Amino acid sequence: MKLKTMNKKGADKILTIYWFVILTLIAGGIFAMVYVFYSTPYDVRGIEGEIFAERIADCISRQGIIDQSFFLGKDFDKSMTGEKFTKKCNLNFNVEEGYGDISQIQYFYRVEFYTLKDLTKANYSIYDGNINWESDCAIKKDSKDYTRLAQCTEERLYALNQGGEQYLIRILSVVGKSAKNVKS
Repeated sequence: MKLKTMNKKGADKILTIYWFVILTLIAGGIFAMVYVFYSTPYDVRGIEGEIFAERIADCISRQGIIDQSFFLGKDFDKSMTGEKFTKKCNLNFNVEEGYGDISQIQYFYRVEFYTLKDLTKANYSIYDGNINWESDCAIKKDSKDYTRLAQCTEERLYALNQGGEQYLIRILSVVGKSAKNVKS
């Protein structure tokens, strides 16, 4: 009888070691998955640029009609500067701490209006923000020599003025915030 109880106790000890090894492997696997998932930063600048461009588009055109405040008579209001446009559309360029140099604006936009008669030259252009970010848009994505620090988004829409003339509106929105989103 003593042999049977000793073998049962020995088998329990071996099973305990296997359970310990299995639990260690499972815990290590969970730790590895969590580490890999949370170690890569989320780069939402592309989505932020799309939302930024859509907000500008909504400010310019309602239901396909360009807001009358852009025109003086039949021509564009040349006094509508980027700063006035930024205030009119309630755009906020403030950056929270941790997303780059607070003293440097992390956004840029350019809005260009083209008539359908001449799509090569913009009739009217508005821009505001950190103009240095615009040069990053000219760098190709697959370029191995240069790295892009900003995410660029270009939206295009067609709209009518009050007189029924058609315009192509090109909106370029650029989001910097590379200090938090770009990993070296």
